[in-house]
Amino acid sequence: MAEVIFQNGAIFAASELNMINDSLLSIGESPFLEGTIVEALTIGTDGETAKRLVRTTMIEVQSRGWYFNTDYYFKLYPDTEGFITMPPNTLRVDFGNGEDKHQYVVKNGQVYDYLNHTFKITKVLEADVVWLVDYSELPPEAYAYISLRAARKFQQKVIGAAELDAFTVRDETDALVNMQRRQLQSQDYSITNSRVATRTHNGYLTKALWGNKNRRDF
Repeated sequence: MAEVIFQNGAIFAASELNMINDSLLSIGESPFLEGTIVEALTIGTDGETAKRLVRTTMIEVQSRGWYFNTDYYFKLYPDTEGFITMPPNTLRVDFGNGEDKHQYVVKNGQVYDYLNHTFKITKVLEADVVWLVDYSELPPEAYAYISLRAARKFQQKVIGAAELDAFTVRDETDALVNMQRRQLQSQDYSITNSRVATRTHNGYLTKALWGNKNRRDF
């Protein structure tokens, strides 16, 4: 069941359709009714454009790797034929800073051994994996940021109104700060610069955000 999100005093289900509707509402268009089939939207219409931008933004944002979609030191087991096939919602795989870092990579959905030039893997591997999670699995902060970012892109593409864009950019920036703050709260980060506590919207946050002592560098 989709997670319930509160926004502007209203309650709605976290879904692709509602994220598309957020984009339509951002330019003053009427939203689709609940139950609208997203895959049936006509190519070239504003609704279909919003759908494409929502989907690309979902991948763009989540591919950065966040607390809610990253598994650290995730074990990858070969199947009975010696292949490791990654699920289709895999966004990124990092084999760490050890001896496996430059030996393995994911090609066409399967782990490939560069050193031996083969897809046959003879041992259990360990990697940090970033997954693409569904709309209903997004934390409220992530859902809000992705929705606002997609809406801003939609505004720029469809009407290019500077006034509307300025408001959306501010909302998007605020949503990103909230998302980054939640990231910091969720994991044990080694923050060496105390100014990050009061200047969460500037470069200090980015520096601290990726300073997790349990995180490998992607």
